[in-house]
Amino acid sequence: MNYWSKFLCLGLCLIVSGSVVCQGQENEKEVVYRDYMRMEADLLDSLKRDEVKTLFCGVHALRLQAQQVKESTLVRLKPRRAEKKKLSPQNMIERRKGSVLTVNKYHRAMIRPEEVTGWATAVVLSEDGICVSNYHVFWEFLDTTAKLNPQDSIMFVATEEGRVYPITEILSFNKTADMTFFKVDTRGDVLTPIPLGNDLPAGTGVHLLSHPEGYPYAYTNGVVMRTTTSDAEDPFARRMELTIDYAKGASGGPIMDDCGNMVAMVSSIRAIFYSNQPPYSQQMNVKLTIPVSLFRRLIQDTDK
Repeated sequence: MNYWSKFLCLGLCLIVSGSVVCQGQENEKEVVYRDYMRMEADLLDSLKRDEVKTLFCGVHALRLQAQQVKESTLVRLKPRRAEKKKLSPQNMIERRKGSVLTVNKYHRAMIRPEEVTGWATAVVLSEDGICVSNYHVFWEFLDTTAKLNPQDSIMFVATEEGRVYPITEILSFNKTADMTFFKVDTRGDVLTPIPLGNDLPAGTGVHLLSHPEGYPYAYTNGVVMRTTTSDAEDPFARRMELTIDYAKGASGGPIMDDCGNMVAMVSSIRAIFYSNQPPYSQQMNVKLTIPVSLFRRLIQDTDK
């Protein structure tokens, strides 16, 4: 009798646990399959709307404004404080995608028809439209020797849902740190800033949401492999090297800790080859990112 009682109890436990798992699965959100291949075409349609197209300044006007900005100018904003609750990757994507924007260019019709192309990634730092991306994303506006592409007409940012925001001005930049702060016209929207965390040591897990070419809003993860500098005298030369995967188009993307706090920003890739002569046999890619502590050097916290 004792044997059958134990057997019955075990069976009931399995049934209850199974029903809990099934109930949890039923409560999960439905998986959304988005047609990202149409994103650029939809953005082009958005730009043509009467209430939108008059908001944009052209690339020449933005260049004139940008070249009046002094390097390492302090940017006044109230950064979002770091969060302490650990997030699952699924929750992190859901909660942070609103802070991650696509940087896009509108090409006027010349030899080819007009089009919008995804260019890079940017991150929202304030509700009123202060964002950050890389210096190399905006170098043609900041470098006096650079020449604008005659086909380029407008540069702007957009959300995953296709809401477009004009870039109105460059606020600050640091070439060594490969970062640029800029302002967008939010068109009356309140944007969602990403919380800022702290630099991380080697061995710590990290996450990325970015837009590698043709793959907007792609999630990848990895670990910090090294923290290094190319110039011990210059704090802006510091880098966090990662194993995380990314490619062109991810520039400016947020590197996040397990709580979804931004701890670094995508910058570049350094390839390691077996030989410097054919066949080169590429062996490894080292991903270089900008530590968040470098952001803080240019942010004047309005709460302090």
